[in-house]
Amino acid sequence: MDWILNHLFIVVFVAIGVANMLAKAKRAGTQQPARRTIDPGTTERTRRVQEEIRRKIAERTGRLPMTPPTVSPSPSAEPPARNIFQELARQMAEAKRIAELQQRGQAAAEAQAQQRMEDEQKSRQLAEAQHLAEAQRTLQGQPETVATAVADRGTTTTSARDRLLADLREPDSLRRAFVLREILGEPVGLR
Repeated sequence: MDWILNHLFIVVFVAIGVANMLAKAKRAGTQQPARRTIDPGTTERTRRVQEEIRRKIAERTGRLPMTPPTVSPSPSAEPPARNIFQELARQMAEAKRIAELQQRGQAAAEAQAQQRMEDEQKSRQLAEAQHLAEAQRTLQGQPETVATAVADRGTTTTSARDRLLADLREPDSLRRAFVLREILGEPVGLR
């Protein structure tokens, strides 16, 4: 008796497990599988609703709508199992045909995109060649202008340097220069 009281947790755990197993066995014994009666009208209605949903989805996504399967009204013409296999074969052939059409369309679109990129590249190269030819003609026609531009540039840099040095002699300008160097210059961590 002392052992049961000392190990009460284990005893309760085992009792709950046994009760759970008995409840499952009782439920399994009382339940009987539900029998479904297949109504031909219900299966036909289900098939029509499924086809309608597939058609609407195909229309909304922009794909080609699949043609609804043709069902022969007289089941005596061929056995039903054979009709199903023939229908599956027809649907698979239709799916392959649609896939081939889509692949051809994608290949054509890719070829057009490639051609468009090549045309753009050729036009850019042509424009660059025309620009270079124009620049070369301009340089050949005016050699004195280039020499004078180089000479003017030298005088411009010296006058800008003189102005900068004059500005740095003033304390306010010098402070501004330090602040600008800190902001625009190399970061302190990289010095």
